Amino acid sequence: MVFLRCLAGNSRLFFILARTKMKILTNIRDSKVCGISQTLNSFLGFIESRKKKNAKIIGVDVSNGQPGLARTQDGQFSLISSTLEIPQIGRAVLEAQNLGDLRRAYRDTIEQYKIAIKDEKPDIVLVNGTYYLPWCLYLATKEMGVATVLHYHGSISKETEHWQEKPRKLFKEMEKSFDSKDLSYIFPSELTKQVVENEVFGHAVKKYSILPNAVPLHFFEQKVNRCKKNIGIICRWAKVKNTDFFNKLAKYNQQQGNRYIINVVTDLKKNALPRQALDGLVKFRRPVCSAEMGKFYSKMGIVLSPSVFETYGNVPQEAIASGVPALVSSNMGVAEIFKQVGLAELITDFASLPNAYEKIKDISGQSVSQEIREKMKELLSPDIIHHQMLNILESKI
Repeated sequence: MVFLRCLAGNSRLFFILARTKMKILTNIRDSKVCGISQTLNSFLGFIESRKKKNAKIIGVDVSNGQPGLARTQDGQFSLISSTLEIPQIGRAVLEAQNLGDLRRAYRDTIEQYKIAIKDEKPDIVLVNGTYYLPWCLYLATKEMGVATVLHYHGSISKETEHWQEKPRKLFKEMEKSFDSKDLSYIFPSELTKQVVENEVFGHAVKKYSILPNAVPLHFFEQKVNRCKKNIGIICRWAKVKNTDFFNKLAKYNQQQGNRYIINVVTDLKKNALPRQALDGLVKFRRPVCSAEMGKFYSKMGIVLSPSVFETYGNVPQEAIASGVPALVSSNMGVAEIFKQVGLAELITDFASLPNAYEKIKDISGQSVSQEIREKMKELLSPDIIHHQMLNILESKI
């Protein structure tokens, strides 16, 4: 059963997973290039594939539109589709004078989450991310008094560091409001924990677990058909992903006689100005589901992940699992996994474009040893990671 289809549009989903002893309510953003979607999709797939079918999944699709509600059911999976008018966040943060104003602007959205909590009576709520919809879910859990865990995917403070001062401060306050003695945290990396403690909350976090993201097994089964000339880039088109580096790389590569073919898988629309500016310099490719990404990785000589900051980073570990080398920034949580499996040399400083380009020339086309792939599989297989996730959640009830 496919729990989260690769849908177009701006729909937002949250799911309720019911087991014999535990019912979990959680939120997700539907996106083919969004790590939160991929992580939760993998978790739901693991639950469904377990031999003991003691789980019921209830999904609630909340999207922008005329108010309405629809319910469907298919075996273990039920879907509640809810539409309402959701304020555009960019406008909302400009109009709000403080976090209270922002909370009032999203009152109806918060109420939708409260209704789901009231109707489904979950044992625990798993909040994914720190953006405004996860924030609305968190506020709903506070009002309903249900046990809550924050899975720290993404930092809204880091994502909006380039915004104007007023909205940037509001987003920082939004993230800081997740600081609560009643909340437990799952950090995907030690890096994330340190950044949250030092730059957001301003103090040490007591109730937490460190749990990296799983790698779907189909990546380890991928047969490599790499082309040394192919550079792969997969990401949301956001400043925090270091899109400035992509622009400079494309132009520098042209100056070097187009030594490489730069392939970019992103959510950037065809008529977007950044995409038009790179016309002829890179090949833009449409996002595909996780099951299809292995084929893309296998054709690359190298994959690049130069993020300014990332709480984790699924792309580089998927590339390594597929047998293709990936260069990562030291400001990514996944760099910790690279060190554990013996790939510290692939952690790169992208500040100097010529140096990074030389590193690409040295690494592109090399193979990732089967030993490294097996080490990563032992650490990050879905069965291992998702069992740990269930144990963590059960311990919080």
